[in-house]
Amino acid sequence: MASNFVYPTKPLDQWDFMQGRKLNFDSLAEMFYTRVQENPNKIYVKYYDQNISYAQTNAQANRVANYLKEKGVGKGDIVSIMVRNAPEIYYTTFGTQKLGACAGAVNYSLKGPEIAYVLDDSKPKVCFVHSEFMKDFAAGVALAGHKTIVIEVATGEDHGQNIAEQTLADILAKYPDDEALVAQGPEDPALLLYSSGTTGSPKGILLPNRAELAVCKSWISTGICAQDDVCMIIMPMYHTNPLCVWTYPWAYAGQTVCIRKQYSPSDFWPAIIENGVTTAMVVPAMISYVHDSTNPEDIDMSRLKLRTCVCGAAPLPVELIKGVKAKFGVDILEGYGLTEVTGLSTCNPPLGKTKPGSIGPAIPNQPIEIMDDDNNILPQGERGEICTFGDMNMLGYLNKPEESAKTIKNGWLHTGDVGYMDEDGYIYIVDRKKDMINRGGENIYPREIEIVIEQHPKVLEVAVIGVPDQALGERVKAYIVPREGQTLTEDEMKDYLKERIAKYKIPEFVEVIAQIPRNATGKVQKGVLRENN
Repeated sequence: MASNFVYPTKPLDQWDFMQGRKLNFDSLAEMFYTRVQENPNKIYVKYYDQNISYAQTNAQANRVANYLKEKGVGKGDIVSIMVRNAPEIYYTTFGTQKLGACAGAVNYSLKGPEIAYVLDDSKPKVCFVHSEFMKDFAAGVALAGHKTIVIEVATGEDHGQNIAEQTLADILAKYPDDEALVAQGPEDPALLLYSSGTTGSPKGILLPNRAELAVCKSWISTGICAQDDVCMIIMPMYHTNPLCVWTYPWAYAGQTVCIRKQYSPSDFWPAIIENGVTTAMVVPAMISYVHDSTNPEDIDMSRLKLRTCVCGAAPLPVELIKGVKAKFGVDILEGYGLTEVTGLSTCNPPLGKTKPGSIGPAIPNQPIEIMDDDNNILPQGERGEICTFGDMNMLGYLNKPEESAKTIKNGWLHTGDVGYMDEDGYIYIVDRKKDMINRGGENIYPREIEIVIEQHPKVLEVAVIGVPDQALGERVKAYIVPREGQTLTEDEMKDYLKERIAKYKIPEFVEVIAQIPRNATGKVQKGVLRENN
C-alpha cells in the first residue's frame, strides 16, 4: 500500500519562469498557442544551425493546419507522421492538433507489411513521410486497404517513388499562417502512439489532452526544469518519451528543446556544450558508452551546463549512476513510464532524496499501487504488478475495446511490470510479468539475476531469459556481452554466481555475444533472443 511519502515540489506559480503564465488549459494546442503569445521570440527549437522561435514554430504549424483543413481534416481525424527527428515533426504534429485532430507518430523503422497494418488500423486522412522512408512507406500503401493522402517531407533522398501529392516545403510556402486553433476538450484524443509490438500486433494507444497536460503540470512542479533551460532530445520522436516527457512539458514551461537526428557518440558532448544543454534524456546503453569512452579532460568543463540526465527504458547499474556523478558532476535520475500512462509515472526527485537502483516514487498526482493478480493492493515490500490511476492514463487502445478492458480495470491501469514499494514509497522494478521464468514451479525474475551478473567486472551487458524445457517448463539462460578486451566462460560465470544467488536461479546456459539486441528506444528485445532457442 502506498506510503505517506510526499514528493518534494513547489507550486507552479512559485517558479520564477512560470510566474505570470497561464497554468490551466483544455488542450495541448491551446497551451502552445498561449505560450507563443507570452514569449513569441523565445527560442523553442535548436536544431543544428537553426534557432526557431515559438512564433516561427506556431506560424509553420498554422500553415500545416490550414492545408489539412482544406483537405477536410477536423476534430477526431487522424494524421500520421513518419519523420526522423527534425523541426518538421513539430510543424506537422502541432498543426494537426490545432484542428482537434489526433497526431499519429509512426515508427520509421517499420517495413511495408507493418506500415500497412498501421494504415489499416488507424486510417489516417493524411500522412507526412520523410523521403528516406518513402520506399518502405510506398510498399505499405500498396498492401494497405486504406488509402491516404501522402505528403513528402523532402530531404533530397532519391527513392524512386511517386505517391506523394506534394511536399511539406510546398505547403509551408503556399499556405497562410492565419491562426487555425479550434476549441477542444480535455478528453479529446491528441496523440496516437503505437506499442512496440514485441508481444504481438502493435496496439494504437490513444492519449487525450488531459493526460499530457497532467504530465506537464506534475513534471514541471518537481523542479526538473529551470529558467533558460535547454533539454536535449535524442531518442526517436515516434516514441512517448521525447514527445510526452520533454516536448510538451518544456513548451508548458516556456523553455527550449534541442533536437538531434539520432544519438551519435561523437556529437553527444559537442551538442551539449554548443547548445548550453542543461537536461538530457538518455537510455542505459547511451550513458554507459558516454561514461566509459569519455575523458573529462577532453571536455571544456567550464562551459558545461548539463546538470541532470533522466534515464528510462531499462534498469541502470547503480555503479554507473555513481560513476557519471563522480566523473562529470552530472546527476542521473532514474524514472519510469510507459506509453499507456503518457510516458511518465515515477522519477527519483530532482529536489529530494534519490535511491540509485529505484525508479523513484510516483510523481505528483499519479496514484500508484502494487497489486496482486486479483487486483488487491499489496503491503509495502511485497511484489506485484505496478498499477496506475488518474488523469495520465490513456483513453484506451484504438479499435481494441477488449484489450483496453483487460488493461484498465476499475480505473487502474495494469502496466504488466512487476515491482515492489519500499517504506518510503520508492518503487523497484523486478521484471516484466511476461518475462517471468517458471522453472519447475519456481517463479524466477530475470532482473534479479541480471543485477548480480552486472556487478561482475568483466561484464558490460546482460540479458536473462527463459528457454523452453520439456521437464521443467523453462530453464534459465543468460546472454552476456563482455567488456572490451575481456573473455568470459560459462563455468567462470556459474562459479561467480554460486555464492550470490539461489541455486535454482543460476543460469544453466550462458552464451557470450557481441551485442544485446535493443529497439530504437533502448529496450532489450528479449523476444529476439527467445527466437534463437
